[in-house]
Amino acid sequence: MTRTCRLGLGVAVLLAAAPATANAQPGVYLPGAGATHAGMAGVSTATPIDAIGALYWNPAAIGRLGRNEASIGGAFVYPEIYVSSSRPAPLQGTVLSGRTRSDNGFPLIPTLGVVSKLDEESPLTFGTGLIALGGGGVNFPGDANNPILSPTGPFGQVVLGPTFANMQLLQLTPTVSYQVTDRLVVGVGPTVDITFVSFDPAYFAPPNQIPGQPNTFLAATDSRPFWGGGVRAGLVYSVTDALDVGFGYTSPQWLETWKFNTRDNLGNAQTLSLKASLPAIYSWGVAWRGIDRLTLGVDMRYFDYANTDLFGTPTSEGGLGWESAFAAAVGGNYQLTDRVAVRAGYQYNTNPLENTRALFNLQSPAIIQHTISVGTTMNLTEAMALSVGYAYGFQNEINGVVDRIPNTNVGLEASSHSLLFNLQIKFGGAWGGAAACPPAGEAVVAAP
Repeated sequence: MTRTCRLGLGVAVLLAAAPATANAQPGVYLPGAGATHAGMAGVSTATPIDAIGALYWNPAAIGRLGRNEASIGGAFVYPEIYVSSSRPAPLQGTVLSGRTRSDNGFPLIPTLGVVSKLDEESPLTFGTGLIALGGGGVNFPGDANNPILSPTGPFGQVVLGPTFANMQLLQLTPTVSYQVTDRLVVGVGPTVDITFVSFDPAYFAPPNQIPGQPNTFLAATDSRPFWGGGVRAGLVYSVTDALDVGFGYTSPQWLETWKFNTRDNLGNAQTLSLKASLPAIYSWGVAWRGIDRLTLGVDMRYFDYANTDLFGTPTSEGGLGWESAFAAAVGGNYQLTDRVAVRAGYQYNTNPLENTRALFNLQSPAIIQHTISVGTTMNLTEAMALSVGYAYGFQNEINGVVDRIPNTNVGLEASSHSLLFNLQIKFGGAWGGAAACPPAGEAVVAAP
C-alpha cells in the first residue's frame, strides 16, 4: 500500500527534518561553509576570498578569485535544541509540563570547492563544489514528564515517546564564468542536489488505528538518496577599482518525491511518500577594498519558501506553513601581516516559522536568527593556507498552542556553537585580465 502523506492538525507534530545545526539560518540553508567563508558570516556574493565562498551564492564570483585554488573545509557543530510542552491535568487540578534536550552529538558538515582557469589569460573560469548546504535534525528521547514526548502523548490518544528526524542536503555545483569586460563577469551553472532524509515517528503519515489502544505512527527511515536539480546565474561588476557589486540567482530546486518503505503494526508493507522542493534564492552583495589590507562586504538574500512544496504549503493542506525569509550579513577580512589574516562577520535572518506553528515544526526547529563569527588564516607556504574559526548562533525560541486548546503549549529553543576550518591549496600563477579579489591570507594594497 502507498500512502501519499498529508499532515493534519490531529497528527500533532511535523515532518521535514531541518538543519538546526549551525549558525543563524534562513530555513534549511546554512549561511556559509569553511572557516574563510563562514568566518565572514557567509558574505561572498561580491566578496570571494576562497574557492568555497566563490561557489556558494554567486556563480560569477569564481571569475574574481584571482588564482587557481582547491579548498576543503567544514564545521564541527554543537547544537543545543530543546522542546517544552504543557497540558492541563483536570483530575490533578494542575498543568503538567516538561523540557527536553535533543541529543544531536557533534556532527561534521564538510565542503569542497575547486576553481581554475585553463589558461591564466583566458576569460573563462571553471569551478565545481560539493557543498553541504544544510544538515542535521533532532533526536529527542522519550520523556514521561514532557507531554509531547510522553509514551502516549498529551492526552493518551497516540503513542509518541522518542522523536527523531534527520536531513542532509548536498549540492554539486559545476560552474563557468566569463569575463565580458574588464569590469563585468557573468557566471552560470546547473545544480545537482542529493538529499538524505528520515523520520521516526513519521508524523506526516496517517497513524495506525488500533481499536481500544492509542494510535501509533509508522517509521520513515528505510529509503535511498533522493536527487534533484536546478540552475544558477549571476554577475559581478566593478564600479571602481575598490568597489564591486554582485547578484546571484538560484532557481527553485526540483526534488524527487521522498519515498519510504515501512510496515504497519501487523507487519503489512507500507510505502510513504512526501513531495518537497527548495526555494528560489536571490542574493545581492557589495564589496569594498578602499583601505590598505582591508576587505569589507555586505550580502542580502531572499529565500522564497512561501512558493515551495512542503515548506511553503499551509499546515491546513499538509505542509509546514513556512514564510519566505530574508537574510542580511556583514563581514570583514583584514591582513595583519603577509602571512596572517583575521576576519569577522554577523548575520541576521527573519524566522520562517510563526509562533503558532511551533507544534508543526517539532522535527524542524530552524529558528536561530542571529550569528556572529570570527576566524583567521595563516599561510603555511606560498601555495598552502590554513584557516580556523568559530561561530555562535544566539538562542531563539518560539511557542504555540495545541489547536486552540486552553492551557496547552509547545515551545522550541535552539542555539549552536560551530568550530570552522578549511585548507586552501593554490596552484598556478596569478590570473591576468581584470583585478581580482585578494585570496584569504594575501595582502592587498588599496588603489591610488
